[in-house]
Amino acid sequence: MKKRIVIADDHVSIRDMLVWILMRDDNYEVIGAAGSGIDAFKMCCTTQPDLLILDLVLPCISGPEVLRRLRKAVPETRVLIYSGTCSLALMNEALMERPHGYVEKLEGLTILRQAIAAVASGGSYYSSVAHHVMCESRVARQADSGLSPREREVLQMIAEGRSSKEISSLLQLAVKTVENHRANLMAKLKMHDVATLTRYAAGRGMVALD
Repeated sequence: MKKRIVIADDHVSIRDMLVWILMRDDNYEVIGAAGSGIDAFKMCCTTQPDLLILDLVLPCISGPEVLRRLRKAVPETRVLIYSGTCSLALMNEALMERPHGYVEKLEGLTILRQAIAAVASGGSYYSSVAHHVMCESRVARQADSGLSPREREVLQMIAEGRSSKEISSLLQLAVKTVENHRANLMAKLKMHDVATLTRYAAGRGMVALD
């Protein structure tokens, strides 16, 4: 029986490449591709795939947050991280959620194929860099470790330039609740404007600055 796969990456070229590779292998069936974290999570809840190939830097909610939600909503779905992030903090956050595999985008396609096969069949596969991070006995905690998961979501969306009304719609929260989260973020991080919050989020790999 073919393994059913969902792909989550905000770059169309990466999504197309993965679909092209997987659809030429009789062991796999690509049942969906998403360009944002929220779409990826919803798609997995609806289709319950065998495997999610997940980027870490995604619009709306990050890869680690998608992984956290899937652990509760669709625990049977296996997750392979496929990311090009240079943020050690974001990588560490993802690995703390115990994905079944992690491959960096700088690796060759042979490595990626090996990782997909291993994770889809019930095993695990970690690149050398990911393995090193996992084996570190003392990993520096993020400066924003005091933020709740919801506050991290709101922080990312603020940094993406979204208004409180947009955030309330995406997260299905009242606008007043979003404003409260915004105020709590600024108080906890001792920051007083969106530009500073955006630089802070970019420094942790949550968004990319142009």
